Amino acid sequence: MKNAWLQIGIVGKAQGLRGAFFVAQRDEDLPEGLDRIVVGSDPDKARALTVVETHRSGGRPVIQCREVTSREAAESLKMQPIWCDRALVPLEEESEYLWSDLVGKAVLDAEGQRLGRITAVGNFGASDVVRIDADDGRWIEVPFVSAYFDMNFQSDSPALHLTVPAETFAETWNQA
Repeated sequence: MKNAWLQIGIVGKAQGLRGAFFVAQRDEDLPEGLDRIVVGSDPDKARALTVVETHRSGGRPVIQCREVTSREAAESLKMQPIWCDRALVPLEEESEYLWSDLVGKAVLDAEGQRLGRITAVGNFGASDVVRIDADDGRWIEVPFVSAYFDMNFQSDSPALHLTVPAETFAETWNQA
């Protein structure tokens, strides 16, 4: 089951005097139709805010919310995650995926042997990298590329399949 929330950035510096704030850790435009966000570490318990305006300033996205009316109020939210309804982010299911869709999936090698499950996804420049935690406590980071993974997967499938045998990574596992 897909999460109802998608993190779109974190609250950055206040912009102006009326409570608007920059969206840090995001370069691209905000989703179309963004009229509600939640701010806080757990989206199910976070503070709900009504978006009244979004724009860009200095090339960065800015959000103005009805409930945040002063610079001080915006500053009090600084560094907290910003979440939106994931339905606002359209995907081409055949060619696009969200990192959150990968976390929790089992990873099977080319022969169907279970390596573990994905616990984190990151990008360090060249490609996305998944962390796979084995059931015995070991872990490994593997580039999420077609040289290692079958990229023809469905976002709702319970497992991802490697195109290589488990032995490919035998020397690179880390101990917990």
